[in-house]
Amino acid sequence: MKKVSVIVPVYNGEKVLQRCVDSILNQDYKNIEVILIDDGSRDASYEIMQKYALADERVRAVHQENQGVSATRNHGLELATGDYIQFVDVDDYLPYESIKLMAREMEENPVQMVIADFYRVANDTISQKGSIQSGGILTRREYAEKMLLSPADFYYGVLWNKMYQKEIIEKYHIIMDPSISYSEDMIFNLEYLLHVNTVSVLKAPVYYYVKTEGSLVDQNMKLSSVIKMKTSVIRYYNNFYKNILDEEDYESRRPIIYGYLLSFSTDGFTLPLLNDTSKLRKEQGKGLTQKDGFAESILYDPYLSLRLVERYLTTISKKYALSLNETKVLYYLYLIERSCTLEELSDFSSVAPLALIGLLTKLTTQRFINAEVTNLLDMEKTGYAFHKENEELARDFADLKEDYRAVLFEGMAPEERDAYDALMQHIRKNLENVLK
Repeated sequence: MKKVSVIVPVYNGEKVLQRCVDSILNQDYKNIEVILIDDGSRDASYEIMQKYALADERVRAVHQENQGVSATRNHGLELATGDYIQFVDVDDYLPYESIKLMAREMEENPVQMVIADFYRVANDTISQKGSIQSGGILTRREYAEKMLLSPADFYYGVLWNKMYQKEIIEKYHIIMDPSISYSEDMIFNLEYLLHVNTVSVLKAPVYYYVKTEGSLVDQNMKLSSVIKMKTSVIRYYNNFYKNILDEEDYESRRPIIYGYLLSFSTDGFTLPLLNDTSKLRKEQGKGLTQKDGFAESILYDPYLSLRLVERYLTTISKKYALSLNETKVLYYLYLIERSCTLEELSDFSSVAPLALIGLLTKLTTQRFINAEVTNLLDMEKTGYAFHKENEELARDFADLKEDYRAVLFEGMAPEERDAYDALMQHIRKNLENVLK
């Protein structure tokens, strides 16, 4: 398991610091170091950071005189000892599986950068954002082609929805430019991409980006002011495409490249009328304690297990643009390794047969499953099986089991795990005998 360095610049962040740091420390990927750098805050940020550093050896709290966010991030890069680099802003926070999902993409695929979807949070609304529609591995050229379609999107320009290799950053001395106060993230990314062969596009949200009052987006800046600031970036942007396109392609695309000056972000909003916008949900069951009657009941353990599995399945469903019910059905078919009837699938998923028919028809059309139709007039006799061509989805389902067991057995010795497995086999047999 490779080490991930998470760099968090902090300036007057006492109100949001705990939410941010807790979301990093509570990740299910444990081999991390969290580098908190206080950039001359005037509040209690540094004192809070020091408490975290004393409580968790993975946290490092550093104080410096105010130098700005670019110099602060550069300081973090100097201190980082991990194989991979991830940046987080103190106003924001991470979903539970964020670091694991990106580190896994780095380790399992021959890529030098991972880019992922993110959540845009504004008050009590949330929108999933991602400018590339399907996941997979892209060459640098393919990635650059897609970036031309919406170059000003947060998705491409920011640091926090990406994971980088520390080796590349060090080898080519890639740093933030402290003299630039606009799109310094974009310049870093363009410089980094010059040394990348392939990029992994992860269709799972890995970041909660919180709308902050007083940001550039909220200041209703005049178009002329935006263009003036963008002129400081266009040299890097133009140089990037000059390096990756041949002369003929570059000349033909030059007007599009310079169109960056007039482009604007299409993924910076959470508008109620958009399909990707919904209410921000709180974690269910969050307030339960061992003293509650429910927590002491026989229902509590199955409830916790189901909630954890659903969390993993939800992540997978977002990656493949599926509903949770569709993902549950696919997971069952993957596990059972045979053809199943409508009745079996309805029993497992708790989805009514009539609704399940539409769901299975969609999954068959999308080639997630095979349907063995014996009689069009009797759908109950149709057999459904997991489509073996879905190797990436099968790998994600296999990872789910490993992730679940990692949570279950954390802090246990190998002999304790073996004893648990033996005990559960006995308990499962008892339950199966009764339910038959």
